[in-house]
Amino acid sequence: MEDTLQNSQPDSTRAHHMPALTGVRFFAVFHIFLFHMFAWYWAPKPDELKNMLIGLADAPLTLVKFASNGWMSTSFFFLLSGFILAYLYWDEDGRLAMPRQRFWAMRAARIYPVHLLVIAIIIAVRTPLHLEDGLSIGTLVSSGIATAALLQAWVPSWVPVWSWPTWTLSVLVFLYLTMPWLMRALSQLSRRQMIAALIAMPFISSIPTAAYAIWLNTSGAETTQNLDILIANNPVFWIPYFATGMLMTRVFAINRFQPARQTPSWFSWGDAAVIAILAVALTQFIDQPWKFFIRQGLLMPFFIVIVLDLARGRGLLSKVFSLPGTGFLGETGFSIFIWQSFVVLIMYFTILTMPDIGPYQHWIAIGSVLLLSIASTYLLEKPMARWIRRRFIDAKTPEAST
Repeated sequence: MEDTLQNSQPDSTRAHHMPALTGVRFFAVFHIFLFHMFAWYWAPKPDELKNMLIGLADAPLTLVKFASNGWMSTSFFFLLSGFILAYLYWDEDGRLAMPRQRFWAMRAARIYPVHLLVIAIIIAVRTPLHLEDGLSIGTLVSSGIATAALLQAWVPSWVPVWSWPTWTLSVLVFLYLTMPWLMRALSQLSRRQMIAALIAMPFISSIPTAAYAIWLNTSGAETTQNLDILIANNPVFWIPYFATGMLMTRVFAINRFQPARQTPSWFSWGDAAVIAILAVALTQFIDQPWKFFIRQGLLMPFFIVIVLDLARGRGLLSKVFSLPGTGFLGETGFSIFIWQSFVVLIMYFTILTMPDIGPYQHWIAIGSVLLLSIASTYLLEKPMARWIRRRFIDAKTPEAST
């Protein structure tokens, strides 16, 4: 997802390899995918699509609960992204360790080429379907341009039109753009102020949800999809999680100048935090606004503990997420987000042409997203990013060593 920790340092300083952080990314993103897959199954559908993913009806209740709460892993994803990027690129002087234009170009080279390829296919296939459903040309054009540019998270009504899962990447693009200024602002804080900020972040992150809950309670209004998307997907509301990940590298002195000292153990506070989170993830029917309170603030302290112990190699989970193959899968995170809507199209057309395939579609969906993401990451995403970097980025700054 982000650059690998062992080979992407922006200078000659070699950071300590933290394999568990690479490995855990896949499991977080795959949890989100399971949530989306069950959401497709539960969504209202016309009669001709009623058997779509019907095999999920027989899924064990434990899996249903776990998948239905996959939204929890989005918070972890943004916190981990902030931690990894700050670990790699936050310099000792408090600035970005390279020119910000170069940083942005490197980020764009990793995300946009495959995203634009997939979104072009989706727009070509889904436009006739949306027109049949009565969506206006203006809505299709504006949301299509915004989604291609990964700006759709700013307008709630645009998020579901073409590729709902990529709202996460839309938020990441905004966080990438703001990261140089976040670094400067956070660097102005003393260590005591950084600790205070870290403690305050769960409360700051919960402010939009609190305002939303108060408004619903006092106005008597009912929640709507667009209001939920505004609170859940607006890029500004994810700054606290991203900034928390960044602050952790300074407060706990884990950066490429002070790599995490590996202190292996068989059980850690991070393992205990995962058990607590699993207990929440296996809770059935979490209603609004509690879902947002949990997602936006209450889980943050647990995620901090988990990332710290994974970075330090402590606990059973750090051993699990460091197993061979986990890092290979961990690199596929961007592609898993990008290809999900394409997989939905596969499910749509296969159920129309082969209605009896419904009981097996969930296996096809899982297999398709994994195969497409692995192939896309290693045959398209990473090679194209390297080519763009050599051809257009490094060519302008030949002295760069990244």
